[in-house]
Amino acid sequence: MVFLSLLLLLVCALAVFGFLGYGGQTFARGLRRQSLPEVLRGGSAIAAAVAAGAYGWGLVGVTGALVEARDGGTGSAPVRACRTPGQQADGQVTGYRVDWLPLRFVCETSDGGSFGSGDVPAYVTPLVLGFGPAAAGGAVCSAWVVEVRVRQRRQRNPW
Repeated sequence: MVFLSLLLLLVCALAVFGFLGYGGQTFARGLRRQSLPEVLRGGSAIAAAVAAGAYGWGLVGVTGALVEARDGGTGSAPVRACRTPGQQADGQVTGYRVDWLPLRFVCETSDGGSFGSGDVPAYVTPLVLGFGPAAAGGAVCSAWVVEVRVRQRRQRNPW
């Protein structure tokens, strides 16, 4: 699971730089040309970069918790990420898992319950769930604007 989170972290880092490069260039070109589809495409790429960056930042926390959980040795039970200061639930922690969406490190207890460890900042999921669909919506709107303009040209000049 550590390798999967590291791979996803690499993909997020590449996506951030790719989307920022494409989005910034396309957005600026669209503003210069006053082209709505280009502005929408650039804006959606920048929103996708924010979503990928936020998810990558959450993956840093999850990867750290996974590395600590794999560490083992003295004082490793319960997993350090699942220790809660001043609570008796520490002896009841039996395992852990990773939820990928919403991204969080979850500690499982012996009574069948579970709780989040808090290794992923609370703002990660709202950012991903806000900017991700916004990026997809901007891309769809850009394609729709281009389609409408093509249809209008065909109606004016059918040949």
